Amino acid sequence: MATDVLPDGSAGASPVLGPGRLHTHNELRAMRLEGLVEHIYGPAYLPAGSPLTAGHRALAARAALPERLRGRVVIGRMSAAWIYGCAAPPEKLAVLLDYRFRTTPQGRCRSAAVHEVSLGPLDTTSVAGVAVTTALRTGLDIALHAPEEEAVSALFRLSADPRLNCPLDYIRQALLARSRLPGKHQALERIGRVLARLPGP
Repeated sequence: MATDVLPDGSAGASPVLGPGRLHTHNELRAMRLEGLVEHIYGPAYLPAGSPLTAGHRALAARAALPERLRGRVVIGRMSAAWIYGCAAPPEKLAVLLDYRFRTTPQGRCRSAAVHEVSLGPLDTTSVAGVAVTTALRTGLDIALHAPEEEAVSALFRLSADPRLNCPLDYIRQALLARSRLPGKHQALERIGRVLARLPGP
């Protein structure tokens, strides 16, 4: 990380701490053992007792990416669901690279899985200055690509969070609007399984 403290972009929010001039990796780990900080993800920590926000998770995810990928990729799929508070922290970040803007080979990356995709202007948003797929694009990608159990759980939580404004019907309509989409039938079945878990009127 280039700095020791990263703001999460929300007024009054606690800073994200990382190794740098003020603290080393080992010092932050020791502070965690002493109960002074809590680990967010990768090299990022939060002062103990501070509310964890989507902005904190987004900044922690960016800090875990190699410098060469930051600013070029969009955090998506189950990693975006985690940022929105709808999934567990990923073992490896899922990041999306618009294939139209790829200029050089990406090489291998231990901390992230890079997926070359097509991204439209309404597919991405900014969370504390970090590019993340919108809730709708996140739900669409999860329905298509995530493992079954994780997909159903994340879709349920995405659709149930009123702040995300992403009811299941929006995701279903987005799937239906796309022709010749690999995995479309399976994704629609997953949406049906999530709908079956919702309480009736």
